[in-house]
Amino acid sequence: MESTKIKPLDVLSESQLSEIRKKNDLRNIFALLFDWGLMVLGLYVFYYYPSILTFLASVVVIGSRQFALAVLAHDGAHNLLFSNSKINDFISQWFCAYPIFQDNRVYRPYHLKHHRFTETEEDPDLILSAPFPINKKSFFRKVVRDLTGVTGYRRYSSSLVSIFKTEGDNSSGKISRIWNKIHGFFIVNLFIFVLISSFFHWSLFFLLWWLPAFTYYSLIIRIRNIAEHCVTPGESDFNNTRTTRASFLMRFLLAPHRVNYHLEHHLFMMCPWYNLPKAHLMMIENGYKDKMCLEDSYRNVLSKAVRA
Repeated sequence: MESTKIKPLDVLSESQLSEIRKKNDLRNIFALLFDWGLMVLGLYVFYYYPSILTFLASVVVIGSRQFALAVLAHDGAHNLLFSNSKINDFISQWFCAYPIFQDNRVYRPYHLKHHRFTETEEDPDLILSAPFPINKKSFFRKVVRDLTGVTGYRRYSSSLVSIFKTEGDNSSGKISRIWNKIHGFFIVNLFIFVLISSFFHWSLFFLLWWLPAFTYYSLIIRIRNIAEHCVTPGESDFNNTRTTRASFLMRFLLAPHRVNYHLEHHLFMMCPWYNLPKAHLMMIENGYKDKMCLEDSYRNVLSKAVRA
């Protein structure tokens, strides 16, 4: 079903749009330092105070910050991370996307197509929301696959298979194209491996860098996908995606960098993540609250998406 398209000026005034478009490069410098700093802290705490509790806490913290990098990479794909486009692309690629095996060169056109055709047959992300609602047993199986690393294995192995299937005019051309696709991921992760080995222990690269990526990160992605587009009315741009209110703890664990304001992001793609709450309040002040697809918690969202 194709929803009714709404333009930003239909919702906010020019002055309001100008306000939420303002970029603050320092906010993203701080965000990057905060995310990477917390991941280093997670490594430090488990290395010097090893226990089951510190291990699990570090997996959750590092997995949540890996997702935070994905959110910043997403803003970079929208040219919102930094005012200078070259700096925006470089930082979002090398410090956000490559470390977690993403590539904004591929992600950007894919994601913009999702924005253009949200919840229609041409939406490349429709496959993520179409099966819902599902029953509790099905959801439980998916969560188990996430937390045991099965989902992560499928995600990363399929990406690697796709990369190594790259064709070229000859063997050297094929190798060159494969290297072009994988070099950033390889270089950045080699650098991370060397740093972890130098300051902590090489094993933590697998235990506390890749294990969180295979497990908790996968669970966050699933819950985020459910919250953003599953079981929404889909009648217009006001309700073909959803904004989910979240407490400070839930934002830290599941929705870093205001990613829970997904409705506002779809309506105002030029709005940086830190201005999304402001856009949300502006919409309410302008009288659109009753038209917006809003939920008070992720628990409410899951109760609608997962039924007996």
